Amino acid sequence: MRVLSVGGILIVAALGAAREPTRDPLDVSTGAELEEALSGPRHDAVIRLAPGLYELTPEAAIDSTCGNCKDRATLVPITVGLTISGRNLRVEGPTEGTATIMTRAGYGLYFKDCIDCELERVTITGGERDTSNLATDAAVVATRSSVTIANCVMVDNIGAAETIAQNTVGIMGICGREGADLTIERCEIVRNSWDGVALYRDARATIRNNLIDGIDAAGVEAGGGRGVAIGVTWNGTATIERNLLRRYWKGIGVFLDADVVASGNIVEQMRAWGINVWGADTGRPRATIERNVVYDCGACGVAITRKAAYEKDEPRGRLVNTIVVHTGQNSKYDAPDYYCYQCALALHAVPEGFSIRGNVFFDNRKATEDLFDQDTTAEMFWRGRRGWVRTFRNTGVGVDERVKFHESAFLTEYPRWWN
Repeated sequence: MRVLSVGGILIVAALGAAREPTRDPLDVSTGAELEEALSGPRHDAVIRLAPGLYELTPEAAIDSTCGNCKDRATLVPITVGLTISGRNLRVEGPTEGTATIMTRAGYGLYFKDCIDCELERVTITGGERDTSNLATDAAVVATRSSVTIANCVMVDNIGAAETIAQNTVGIMGICGREGADLTIERCEIVRNSWDGVALYRDARATIRNNLIDGIDAAGVEAGGGRGVAIGVTWNGTATIERNLLRRYWKGIGVFLDADVVASGNIVEQMRAWGINVWGADTGRPRATIERNVVYDCGACGVAITRKAAYEKDEPRGRLVNTIVVHTGQNSKYDAPDYYCYQCALALHAVPEGFSIRGNVFFDNRKATEDLFDQDTTAEMFWRGRRGWVRTFRNTGVGVDERVKFHESAFLTEYPRWWN
């Protein structure tokens, strides 16, 4: 209660917490009902899916902007499984059983102009690669939207082998595009044929407590684990915490003008590199990389290439308290212009003020004697365990069982680092 005085008159006003907008529930049980429920913008609603399979009928459309083109005004032909728009909208699967959406489209669930929206307890599968290699195909695509994606599964979005061969690119798990603001947590993004999560222009995301597993580590062939486990490019922004990223072509990419904080992640079993900060010739990527594990990579463990100097008030980047083990293993990548210098830490171009300290290197291979080599002995490797594990566990790694850190190849190989 508050007492106000207006012109000498006392006014008593009751104060209460602002009410959250209510949401009207709507139960659906078939793909047709789901399509009907979201046939136009929907506000203040909960779409509740019963257990079962929801088969969508995709529609052809034109994407008026290109998410990963130099000229964003490029028009791109696409297919869409389901467009979701509105405000204060939630789409949720059952608490018991599974609701699986078979999209048969390049843009599976397309959040477009959807503000304060949520997707939870839903499995998205069966994507089909679009014929244009400019389409940012994904199980979930978001543009000009704020969306929380939690406890979902994006699995087996592969596409036809012949289309993959023609396009190179496949189907991602989640793609954030222009104006997307995403929270991605406790999801399993498994066996999709391109990036696990990709962020492009003007997109930002918090990516926390997820399993992103390519399964196949397919390389150029059609299959899971092609692309980058998490790629942030153009001017995308991301906080990447406590994820298990495994069996992909590449691990975490911080490209061009991206801004990334990555901490408490395990990045392992990559065909090529583990973490790469790359600005091309003029980009200004910003990266804070701390308390991560990079393990078992065919190419370099971590690469830093930022030619542009830091501006006066620009935050400096750092690589600290990170473990890099058993990298540079595939001699196919020994040529320095293939991916990166073939060693644990490839320092191609490091701006003044970028901090590199407190990292542990062990059992890494290097292509030539003149490359970076700070591998410690086995004795020192184990001696540093206690303090580092305490630091790593303070990030909360392993708290969420869905991330499946107990299945990590690194922790299986070196259980004493955890137990």
